Amino acid sequence: MTFFILLLFVLLVREYIAAGASEKVNDIAFLLLKSSMFVFGIIVLFSIITILIPYLMYRSAKSIPEIKFTYTDLNKIVCVVVCNKLLFPFAGILKAGLTFDKQYEVLIVLKKLKHRQAYGKKELTLPNIKSYDLDKVTLFFQDIFRLFSFKIEFKNKVLVTVLPVSDNEIELSNVLSYTMNKDEIRTDTIHHKEGELLQFKHFESSDDIRRIVWPFYAKTKELIVRTIEMQSMYASRIDLYASFCNNYRNMLAKTVSNDFLNNYKINIWELYKSLKKDNEVRFIPDQKSKIAVEYRHEVSAQISGMDWHANKIEDYLGNEKVSVVCISSLLSLQNVEKCLDKLDANTIVVFSSLRSSVEKIGVKDIVREIFTIPEKKIINWRWLFSPNRRKILNNDNAIRNILIARKLKFIEC
Repeated sequence: MTFFILLLFVLLVREYIAAGASEKVNDIAFLLLKSSMFVFGIIVLFSIITILIPYLMYRSAKSIPEIKFTYTDLNKIVCVVVCNKLLFPFAGILKAGLTFDKQYEVLIVLKKLKHRQAYGKKELTLPNIKSYDLDKVTLFFQDIFRLFSFKIEFKNKVLVTVLPVSDNEIELSNVLSYTMNKDEIRTDTIHHKEGELLQFKHFESSDDIRRIVWPFYAKTKELIVRTIEMQSMYASRIDLYASFCNNYRNMLAKTVSNDFLNNYKINIWELYKSLKKDNEVRFIPDQKSKIAVEYRHEVSAQISGMDWHANKIEDYLGNEKVSVVCISSLLSLQNVEKCLDKLDANTIVVFSSLRSSVEKIGVKDIVREIFTIPEKKIINWRWLFSPNRRKILNNDNAIRNILIARKLKFIEC
């Protein structure tokens, strides 16, 4: 930009001189032109020297940037870049560019440290909850005037898994958890078991008379007692199933499909955290996922590695009893019926609705999207004008209706 401004100034001076200005004015114009060219030449020379020397020294040192990824308590990814044996550009800027899946680039500004080191830290904001390949790392040496930029590329094959981020939990107060196993898993705290004080039974000779409910006897002349409250040092185990079967893959735009998939994964993660409070929970995925090796046994990473597929849901559920199963509104009504046929009355169904995920659009949202630049995109226009939108929403309503008709325990999120 500086170069083009100077070029415009030179052209204007030349046009002014060619227009027949006086000799005195010509001398002043030539003096200004020479001074400007001299100053610009000094700036260019200063810019090249201040970044060329660090650039050549770093190339000759054959040092490779160190890239580290760490997760916060909320599963957010923080990337740290460290460069050693580096002469930091004088009054310049050093940036590290990370390229993921050959299309997403993240720029991190590095700061100067002692002992010829540079350090940069940034929270990654990759668009989808999944695993990304870090293809390459590029170092950019830029001068203070932004005239030149020299770069060095480093091939780097690292798998980075974006985990579901949420500090919320799904409300389960009105749903009873279903115990899959008998007492097998010992815990450090005691848990309530069947036999609360609110339950009653007929009086037997071995019962304690202090537990007789006398008000009930006064009305009915029957002796009943409150059952003993029981506590155990063992916890029940819940098997959490989540189907990623998608029967509308060819009817949705990729952006809509990815957005809903992200919301679906967050719902499953919130459900897992809610169940994990008082139970031992086992997540049973319906596919092999591509995730980083160090996170292979983490449930959040397993959820991130899931993707839409067209496999049969009856093969996934099998013949075992199911504690909790998650389904989405992209599952056809026929497949939902096959799924429900394999469940019993104690199974909890968690229904993730596409309508709830992308349909929350008001007049204020439309006005804000058209006339302002919102921080976060609210309206997915491809979904709003999709020719298959009505068909998918009708399927969404049909799934909801069949869950209500069968009087199942289900949660919609």
